[in-house]
Formats: sequence, C-alpha cells, structure tokens
Amino acid sequence: MAELSSFSKYFSVSLSLLRLGRTSRVQCPGPLMYYEDVGCTPLYKNEGDYCAYKYNCDHLNARSKNKCYIKRNSYEFGERLRAQDKDPCNVGCFCTNETNSGRFVCAVVDCFNGPIDTGCYMKRNLSQCCPGPLTCPKNESEIPKCVVDGVTYKDGEFFTPKNEPWKRCTCQEGYTGRNIEPFCIMPRTTCSTDLYHSQDIAKKCIPIYYADQNPATSCSRAWRCQNANDTVIPNPSGSPSSGEDCPGKKDMTCNFGNLTMNLGDEINQGTDYTSVCVRCVCEVPPTPTCRRLSDCNLATGRN
Repeated sequence: MAELSSFSKYFSVSLSLLRLGRTSRVQCPGPLMYYEDVGCTPLYKNEGDYCAYKYNCDHLNARSKNKCYIKRNSYEFGERLRAQDKDPCNVGCFCTNETNSGRFVCAVVDCFNGPIDTGCYMKRNLSQCCPGPLTCPKNESEIPKCVVDGVTYKDGEFFTPKNEPWKRCTCQEGYTGRNIEPFCIMPRTTCSTDLYHSQDIAKKCIPIYYADQNPATSCSRAWRCQNANDTVIPNPSGSPSSGEDCPGKKDMTCNFGNLTMNLGDEINQGTDYTSVCVRCVCEVPPTPTCRRLSDCNLATGRN
C-alpha cells in the first residue's frame, strides 16, 4: 500500500472541523480528525456547543464490500479517483477488489530528497505534489519572503496561518498577507483515511494516536484491530459517565470489531504489538479513542 508523501503528511494535521470553534476543538475529546476525515456527522447536546457528544457514522455501516468509498462518494471496481476527492499527492489511485472487499490502490510518489547545493532551494506549487524547480539565486536578498503571524518564511517554505489553520499555504513571490490561491488552498482530504485504510474501517479497527498527538487535530499513525485476546474492561475508573444526560443515551456505545463498549469502558492492553502501552477508551461514540501512553515501557508494557 502506498505511503503518504511528505507533502501530505506535513499538512495532514492542519485541518479543522467546518464549524465555529475550529481552533478551540483541541479541548474536545474523541478521535475528531478521524470522524471528520471519513464524513461522520457531529451531534451536539445544545445549540452553540463546539464539542460533540457523539458522531453519526451510520454511512460506514451501510457500505458495500463491492465498492470503494471516499467519505460519502462511492466508486465501482476499476474506477479512478475523481478530481473532487483527491489532492495533488493522490496519484494513479483506482478502486480494486482485494481480499473480497474494495480498496484503493495508489502509485507510490517518490519526490526528490537528495542533497541541495548551498544557497539553492526548491520552489513549491500547491497544485503539485513534489517540489520544484531547483532555484539558485545569486544573492539571498533575491529570495522572496513572507511574514505570517510575526514569523518570516522564505520562498518554498510551508506555513499555517493561526487564524486559518485548516489551509495549506506556502510562501511564494507576490504574497501580501492574504491567504488565498495560489499561496493557500483548502485541501479536499485530510488524512486520506478512506484512501489508505478502508479495510481497517470495515473491520471496525481503531486509529491509534501517539502521546505527542491530539486526536482532535492529528492524523493517526497506527491502527489497532481486534484479536481473540481482546476484551472489554467495564469503566475501570469507576467515575460517572459524562453521557448520562445526552439525548438518546441508549445509543451511547462504541464499537471495536465485534465488541461493544459503554461510555468509560476500555479495551485490555498488550494483546498484540499494536496494543502494547495503548489505552483505548469509549468517550465520544461510536469509535473509541486510542492513545499510546507516554510513561509506559514498550518492552514490558508497564508504567
């Protein structure tokens, strides 16, 4: 399976929900970036809330094994990824039938990462995946610069404006402080979860976030799928569930493979290499939140 290029990885953590409070959602629990990326709908207790108490992901359960999907758009076997669903680094992607279920296969994008002569740099174009062309100005003063939020960037360098963190931006000649094309774009995808992890989604696997990541704003770096040794640990903290006053609380459950978890429940750790030092808890249904513990010894699986 093709890996995301450095271009996509750089920007995959910079997008936010298209709702008031984009920059505030860092305080919200749950794997929000995952929910956004696969097209789930946030549900709120009260009008004006920016943290959802759960997400409606029913469309994922309705997906056919005989098709591929990007959010709510379906593809037949052999169909190529449409322009509306792809970003520059999604090259040569098409829907294929593997292991009796649909998934996308994409070309491996191999951008030039060799040494660059002193004083030279690669220009950037947000409509292209790889950088280029190589530029070698005679004097450094000739290199275009952009001042964004008090920080100076040089031509070809990426930046994320604080007031519009969902945009992809790069410093180019002619930038005047307006975050518009061709300097900034709104990506069509975020983490490309459907593109690269459709089978994990179908098996109700869980995205895993590292200790230095925020599940609300980051793309997962790994996945945990159910195995025979996985079991549910009923609310080990013993604290009251925060979902008791939620509308339709009977539906406040999370799914992991064929296991069902109530709010506050966890999955036992260390059943295989993907779950060592990984805490998975049901906090914003229907997908548990899994995070690698920073104070845990990977060799022993203990704090």
